[in-house]
Amino acid sequence: MKRTMTGLAFLASLAIGAGGADAQRMSIGTNPQGSLYYVVGGGMAALLSEQMGRQTIAQPYGGASVYLPLIANGEVTMGLSSSLDSGRAYSGSDGPRMPELRALARLWPLDYAFMVRGDSGLETIADLRGRRVAVEVSANAALAAANRAILASAGLTEADVEAETIGGLPQGVQGVVEGTLDATAIAVGIPLTLQAHASLSGGIRYLSLEGDDATSEFLDSQLSGLYLSTIEPSESRPGVAGTTNVTAFDVFLIVSADMSDDDAAQILQTLSDGWAQLAQDYPALRGGAPEMFSSPTNTVPYHPGAVAFFQQAGIWTDENAAREADYAD
Repeated sequence: MKRTMTGLAFLASLAIGAGGADAQRMSIGTNPQGSLYYVVGGGMAALLSEQMGRQTIAQPYGGASVYLPLIANGEVTMGLSSSLDSGRAYSGSDGPRMPELRALARLWPLDYAFMVRGDSGLETIADLRGRRVAVEVSANAALAAANRAILASAGLTEADVEAETIGGLPQGVQGVVEGTLDATAIAVGIPLTLQAHASLSGGIRYLSLEGDDATSEFLDSQLSGLYLSTIEPSESRPGVAGTTNVTAFDVFLIVSADMSDDDAAQILQTLSDGWAQLAQDYPALRGGAPEMFSSPTNTVPYHPGAVAFFQQAGIWTDENAAREADYAD
């Protein structure tokens, strides 16, 4: 009997130990393997594993709409998400509301614009009137909402263009290249656009937002998290013909409200300490910085542990406080 009880105690200790190990593991939800989110998420996971001593993995999913609910209910520790996706999930714009979501850090910005053929003669969003435009994106409701907001900045609606539906961004780019579409919206400078530019004799061009409603205030009123960004010609961004007004949104690290304040602070400190190396390894992150982790472009409330961290670091502003107060109302 004594030997049996000892054996049972040993097995119980193993179970407790395994449970403790599971509790220490962390996961980062990302888009599918090969995507920018997955690549960057893998780098962040390696840093957190090494510096925090907690096994962390980048877990790929079909998209943010799949893993944001898992973050909300605690099955996934954190995830990379645009301010557009997380904001719509938090507000319930595309399904059940997820009030448990919290922002931990703003990581980097993404410029987003309508792309056309360089020899099309189109220069501004207003020029899209009557043209074949990819508006609806069946795989991403947030981007479809961004497309409508961009059109609205020029006083256009879907009824003013020949609105088309695409399954995803590659299909839209292919449509412009093949001539079945006049315009499709895309993140500026990503590989898809570089390939399109190289395949067309006249290259590509990004359309500029012009007029009274070409402002961050108007864009944010149309879709929370969307703002105006001005880009200049660059070898790494072919298609920017001159100073061009486009839209942008930010990529955030999203967690659950149930994450402890200590975990939130440790993750932020680790990312802050390792940011220089991360930015060297992953060029997308060069548009971000630790002092911009607290950017008031969040579309879900910041985690209280993050707020305390930002206040201590001196990067929590009156604008941050006002935005948080809006969520409390």
